[in-house]
This record gives sequence, C-alpha cells and structure tokens, in this order.
Amino acid sequence: MKVATMRFGEVEIADEQIYKLAAPLPGFPRTEHFFFIQKDNIKPFEWMQSVEEPEVTFVVVDPHQFFHDYSPDISGFELKELGLKSLDEATLIVIVVLPEDMTKMTANLRGPVLINRETRAMKQVFTESDKYGVRESILDGIKRKEQAALEQKIK
Repeated sequence: MKVATMRFGEVEIADEQIYKLAAPLPGFPRTEHFFFIQKDNIKPFEWMQSVEEPEVTFVVVDPHQFFHDYSPDISGFELKELGLKSLDEATLIVIVVLPEDMTKMTANLRGPVLINRETRAMKQVFTESDKYGVRESILDGIKRKEQAALEQKIK
C-alpha cells in the first residue's frame, strides 16, 4: 500500500506495518491507523505516521531510554481493551516534542501509547497520577538516569 506523507513523500508499507488505534488521539479525530518509520539520524526516536492524514506525524520513543524509573499506572481495563494480560506484554512509547533547542526536548509521560505488537492494536492512555507530566524534560530524565547508574556503581 502506498501512503502519502508530508514529511517523507509517498511511502510504500505492508498491511502488517499498520497499527490501529482503539480510540483516536485527542485532537486528531480522523486518525485511526498509524505506522512507524525509523531513521538512523534520529535513533532511538521513531516517527509515528498517520495513514489517513498525511500531515499528522509524531516523534515517539521508548520512555525507558531516558527515564529509567518510568512506571505508569495502567489499569487492567486499558490492558484488556488491547488484548493484554499485563503491562509486560505491551510495548510502551511516549510522544516527544522536538523544539529548535534540543536541550528543551520533552516527552508526554502522562499519556503514553500502549501497543499490543501481536494484534497491532494501540491506544493512548492517561495516567491518573500527578507523578508524571505531559512535558517532562528529556535532558532531566537523562541526568537522573546517569545519577542512578553512578549510585548503583558505588553500591
């Protein structure tokens, strides 16, 4: 299948690469299907591209790359809705904002995207806790991760 994108032009993708949202992302009611694009120049980040809307694309990343202790409270209902028995079966990603000044890069830890890779179903879930914000500094997360690693070596 060929998909038009604003950022990458026309992209050829297989049906097996398409993921379906259980509910549209807030603010994007006409986006139901997405696929992921990996580019070496932005690893470990990926692009999450809408199939329906060529201009809708998000930068996403595994939050554990930068936030070593990230552990959102995901309800059993949310897991069950995606056909998952536990969070361990899921892939978790977060949407990232990449501003001009990369030191101000942030991640939405309050609303991670939960993915069942087996069924290709996904959903953005919202945690009830105030423990995480919608614009958590990635640079601060890296610093905390490095500090934790140093403390672990000392022990």
